[in-house]
Amino acid sequence: MTPSTTPGTSMTTRGPLTRRAFGAGLAGTALTAGLAACGGGSETAAEGSASLRFTWWGSDTRHQLTQKAIDAFEAEHAEIAVDGEFTEWSGYWDRLATTVAANDAPDVIQMDVLQLRSYGDRGALLDLSDAGIDTSGIPSDTLSTGRTDDGLFAVPVGVNAHVIVANPAMFEAAGVPLPDDTTWTWQEAADIALRISQSGQPDVRGWQTMGLDEASLQLWVSQLGGEFYGDGTEVILDPAHLASWWEYNLGTIQSGAAAPATLAVERQAAGLSQSGTATNTAAMAVWWANQVTALSSAAGQEMVLLRPPLQEAGGSPGVFYKASMFWSISSRSENPEAAATFVDWLTNSSEAAEILLTERGIPSNPELREQIAPLLQPSDAQSVEYVESLEDVVVPAPPAAPPGASTVQDLVNRYGSEVLFGRQTPQAAAEALVTELQNNVSSA
Repeated sequence: MTPSTTPGTSMTTRGPLTRRAFGAGLAGTALTAGLAACGGGSETAAEGSASLRFTWWGSDTRHQLTQKAIDAFEAEHAEIAVDGEFTEWSGYWDRLATTVAANDAPDVIQMDVLQLRSYGDRGALLDLSDAGIDTSGIPSDTLSTGRTDDGLFAVPVGVNAHVIVANPAMFEAAGVPLPDDTTWTWQEAADIALRISQSGQPDVRGWQTMGLDEASLQLWVSQLGGEFYGDGTEVILDPAHLASWWEYNLGTIQSGAAAPATLAVERQAAGLSQSGTATNTAAMAVWWANQVTALSSAAGQEMVLLRPPLQEAGGSPGVFYKASMFWSISSRSENPEAAATFVDWLTNSSEAAEILLTERGIPSNPELREQIAPLLQPSDAQSVEYVESLEDVVVPAPPAAPPGASTVQDLVNRYGSEVLFGRQTPQAAAEALVTELQNNVSSA
């Protein structure tokens, strides 16, 4: 699974936010200036009673839509001017850490679940519980993903869920029917994938190789009833769960159901556009639901969304509603009321929803989802329908990860490469990963 430009929902390597980066002065002037140079908002602050800085990561499409939303907000709230500061995911957290350490943080911050506690636990974020932001339209389970033990530090922008993106044209060419996704198991998925791999389609594999991304590992562990983190700074990821995931993935490579490790590593580094799904060389893969539009566009094919396979017949699907990303407010904002007004508008405004659609995930407010449904292209509408179809089977979302846990994707990628290339056994790599992750969390 490759990063969501939701997907935001990002699944790329995340650099740790250390206490040194967070609390030391840092020579941050150049970085802060560099971030401002990326600005996409009002270049000259409008005359008004408050001026806000708003930062986010994302693609050019996100930048354009967000600027359109800013313009609409300013037209409605002439007393508030919003300056946009944006960049790509790479470097976003280093730059944000620099501005926070220099007491120059943006007022409104696009936040990720793996970084939420790193900022919230250290007092960098405003508790939004009584900030005047209407969160009544967001289901309580979804809203809780923005909470820590100390308060509500983030409002979920949208929700997402694990999905199997399948290419029906490749199934048809192989003479293999699509599975019953309410009952199939991982073993059945591997068998189906092998049949597709052996169907004679050039360069085609039935399964897109896993083993390098934390997101599909999350799904696997959830199905086994496990979690990554306990209370405080405890890592409770069971090495046996991690080892079994790698063993499964090694099996799909060795049988030919999935591509060799070399190709898997190349595709993981290259991103969504070079994935097996996007290049029509893998018939099935684990993704986040909102990525189907980008995948369909890249592949030039209509895709089908399937529920993930089960560990065993009748087992738990393990799927949960993940917050695609959040809105947070700096605790040092000089205009917290204006910032709360802006976040409230982004969260509840019909106009904002109609501009942003599902670019940052499926809106967390079900009423807004219903409102934008007629405006969605078919693939986006399909992802909304899929996510809503899971309401009867979803399990509670994992709690926000502790500080230091933002290294987890890097660890999964690094140790996963060792396993897939046969340099470490799944069990040895799993034990080493859990130990290193615990050390990172404990020292954060």
